[in-house]
Amino acid sequence: MMYKQVFMTILFSVFFGFISRAQQVAIAGKWETPDKDIIEFYPEGLMFTAKQISTETEKDKVNNNKIVAKELQSTAAKVFEGIVIDPKDNKTYHGKFTINDTGTQLNLKVKWGFLSFNETWKRIN
Repeated sequence: MMYKQVFMTILFSVFFGFISRAQQVAIAGKWETPDKDIIEFYPEGLMFTAKQISTETEKDKVNNNKIVAKELQSTAAKVFEGIVIDPKDNKTYHGKFTINDTGTQLNLKVKWGFLSFNETWKRIN
């Protein structure tokens, strides 16, 4: 009987571990902002980092390869929170990224004081 409990505990741990990892991987990849910037999310240890890899706007090309989000951690299913960095002035904010149910859109919410900024990005890969 003890073996059955141990086996079930291991089975549930492995199963929920796979689900958790699948949710985290859901943010990995390339996303396009409304300004046509391409942002790539990639894992760094147990967290994610995002950098701008391209843009259509000539004046924003200086921001290519800049980190725009770091220390992103999964706080709920398809929700990641961490530090968002404005590449124009390097100011940092608390940001929350939420992936829609189909995995095709990413909603960014940035807060500073009582104000907030929302933007929806679309997956491109």
